[in-house]
Amino acid sequence: MNQVNSEIINLITNRRSHRKYVNKKIPKDIIETIINCGRNAPFGGKPKPDCQVTEYIVIEDQKIKEQLALQYEDRQFIKDAPIIIAVLANKDNDPKYKEYILSSALSIENMILAAESFGIGACVLSCFLYHEKHVEDKRISREILNLPDNIELVALLSLGYKDDGEEIPDKELRTYKETVHFNTYDN
Repeated sequence: MNQVNSEIINLITNRRSHRKYVNKKIPKDIIETIINCGRNAPFGGKPKPDCQVTEYIVIEDQKIKEQLALQYEDRQFIKDAPIIIAVLANKDNDPKYKEYILSSALSIENMILAAESFGIGACVLSCFLYHEKHVEDKRISREILNLPDNIELVALLSLGYKDDGEEIPDKELRTYKETVHFNTYDN
């Protein structure tokens, strides 16, 4: 494997979600680069602007971050993240395209990897797209961000320079043989 490829492979396989950040501002040009990497992710349809459904809100305002943490213990860390990016899907931009969540998810992955390349940690938070018991939480989050009906809140992405004191457990994956099938699903 050549050096460039091994660097990319190492970035992907060694990346972990980070929930503790140092108090250091992320420069605007780095945020712009991270979002531009998201914008360059694959998306459904022709490579034209009217097929691009993913949009972003960059959140630095402390009050908004505190509100988006809701009342969940496992979301409180976003209050300390220098940046939160709300990843959105504009369902009116390509009304025939119903796989907007896939396009937004691909964008998120590109942003996570771009952030990692700058030494910036990231963590994706669900926005309750399909959780019936969290209908009110979804409504509150949409209200906080002032989203119109045609804009879907897909996820929140926290970004910050990594706190070296954060304990991150080793990732345990199912084996290749347990997860990969050829031609058909083999039991």
